[in-house]
Amino acid sequence: MISTSKKKYLLVLGREALDRDSFLYQQLLNDLQLHGFEVKFDPMDRIRFAFMRRLGTKNLLVNHFLLPFFRALYVVIIQRQLIDFLRFALGRISSLEFRTRVVARYIEANQANTSHLVVLARSAGSLVISRLANQLAVDDIICLGYPFKHPDEIDESFRIAHLAELEKPMLIFQGLRDPYGGREVVENYALSPQIKVAFVDVDHDFNLNQADLKRVKSEIEKVLLKSS
Repeated sequence: MISTSKKKYLLVLGREALDRDSFLYQQLLNDLQLHGFEVKFDPMDRIRFAFMRRLGTKNLLVNHFLLPFFRALYVVIIQRQLIDFLRFALGRISSLEFRTRVVARYIEANQANTSHLVVLARSAGSLVISRLANQLAVDDIICLGYPFKHPDEIDESFRIAHLAELEKPMLIFQGLRDPYGGREVVENYALSPQIKVAFVDVDHDFNLNQADLKRVKSEIEKVLLKSS
C-alpha cells in the first residue's frame, strides 16, 4: 500500500475583482516564510488567473462567456455540483451562496490529504470562509479587508450575524479608510472572542505602505508558525 503524507496548505480565497489584487498577492507571498505550508489558490480563482495571464482583463469575450463557461465546467464535472450550479443559474441561490458551496466542497474533497489548513481570504473570500469555518477542518483564518457592510446599503445580517458565533481563530486586517467598515467595526458589531481586528492605513483596495506590508507579512508568518 502506498502511503501519502498529508500536507499543510495556505489556501487563498480572493474577491471577484481578482485582477485588482494580483500585485497584492505578489507582495504578500513573495519571500513569505511559509513554515512548510504550500500555497494553493481557490480553483475558481486559479481559472480566472489563467485567463488573465493569457488573455488579459479587458476582453469582453473572456469575462462574459469563456470564463463563466470554464468555471461552470469545473463545478459540474470536477466537483460534481450540477444541482448547485443549476440552482445558481436559475436564480434560486445567490452568487455568495453558490461560491460558499463550491469552496466547502473543495475543502472537504482535500481534507484527507490535509494536515493543517490556514485560509488567507480577501474581501468576499473572507465572508465565504467565515460562514463555513465552524463546519470545516480550518485551523486559522486571516482576512484582508472584511466586508462588514456595503457602502450603499444598511447593515445586512448575512455579512455579520455569524461572526459572533465563530469558533475558529480569525485575524482581520481592516483598513482605517475602508468604506466596507473602518475603525468603528469593533464597536458596532458583535464579534466572537476568536476574532482579532488589526487596523492598517488603507481603503478597501488594500494598497499597503511598506511598514504595514511588513507588519501584515509578519503576522501571517506567526499564524503559519503557530499552525505548524
